[in-house]
Amino acid sequence: MADPVITSLMEALNQRPDLRWSESHLEQLGYDLSTVRRSFKRHFGMTFLEMARQRRLRAGFETLATSGKVTTAQHEASFESASAFRVAFARLLGRAPAELRPSRMLRATWIPTPLGDMIAVSSHLHLHLLEFIDRKGLPAELKRLETISREGIGIGTTPPSEQAAAELADYFAARADHFQTPLALAGSAFTKQVWSALREIPVGETRSYADIARLIGHPSSTRAVARANGANQIAIMIPCHRVIGADGSLTGYGGGLWRKQRLIEIERQLQSMKKDSCASC
Repeated sequence: MADPVITSLMEALNQRPDLRWSESHLEQLGYDLSTVRRSFKRHFGMTFLEMARQRRLRAGFETLATSGKVTTAQHEASFESASAFRVAFARLLGRAPAELRPSRMLRATWIPTPLGDMIAVSSHLHLHLLEFIDRKGLPAELKRLETISREGIGIGTTPPSEQAAAELADYFAARADHFQTPLALAGSAFTKQVWSALREIPVGETRSYADIARLIGHPSSTRAVARANGANQIAIMIPCHRVIGADGSLTGYGGGLWRKQRLIEIERQLQSMKKDSCASC
């Protein structure tokens, strides 16, 4: 990470993730507020203060997953009041913390990544959802899963979510370029066909919506392909980020265009490293 502002502040955040960071803290450390905001927005798509708040919520989420006590989670997340914690939690996930119970068939877990934290929802057999925590459509996606499950979403890890976390760590560390986590794909036959085609795009390459439409035998269904692409709720593992505009431009991505660009760059680096490794064999 080349930006010294980001490097030093990330170190400070890792040392004090429980601190209720404010602009005054940054000024006391000698930082220019506009510079910090600009650097973090450019690199992470969010401000440093938003990231710090997300980190505190992560601590609360992880406490809920192990103890189930909302008051303990509130204190671990450094929120002064239970109501403020409930509101922040509900704004992020679309539900109050007490509604996430560890006994449910579908369980949510929090997965940190270099491009921002993600939420994974899985049963004991399959991964049902993997999204960046700041995706605007996340609460609605969780609501749909709750409706399908009929008993709501709980909290905690399962074998598929643990596998997903390990594979994502390998992916971002450039140790692996594919995923084997078993996925639950809920969609029409056409939508599943599109998702299958997305998973066939080689790492380090991109395709247009028209390319995908031709590949699945529906050359006139470009718009339908785009809708199916947008309906994907298992980010990265079903690589909708590899689909770009016909003119080569980046198009809509629920996790943010900045993430789409970074994922494409990461995968091109992965592919380059793989080629270099093969050449030296």
